[in-house]
Amino acid sequence: MMKIIYFLKRKTGISPAQFREHYENSHVLLAKKYIGHLLTDYVRNYPTFALLNPSNLKDDTPPSPYDIGYDCITEMFVSGPEAIAEITRIFNDPIVNPILVEDELKFLDRDATVMIMVDEVNTGTKVG
Repeated sequence: MMKIIYFLKRKTGISPAQFREHYENSHVLLAKKYIGHLLTDYVRNYPTFALLNPSNLKDDTPPSPYDIGYDCITEMFVSGPEAIAEITRIFNDPIVNPILVEDELKFLDRDATVMIMVDEVNTGTKVG
């Protein structure tokens, strides 16, 4: 199992609510249309609170929120390298690419997008 993670930032002038509405009701639909058949799961995470180095908190000091600089962390799960290669091919297709870019320009700061590929390790063990 492999996972592609995208860190997404909203375009200047777009509110968090507008970003989320457009992403969920337009861009996600495009992703499902073009690459949905290659995904084993597709998760969007919208940060609501973050701390910088939470282990440094003192018992009597309320935590201060930390802006991570991203509005959504998207996880796309795929079966392996072949699926990633096919996603790359589809995203670079001369017909599909302009459609995706046109939609991204409506809500994303494209220059701030970060993509990473990871091998996920999940032991299935619950903590706690």
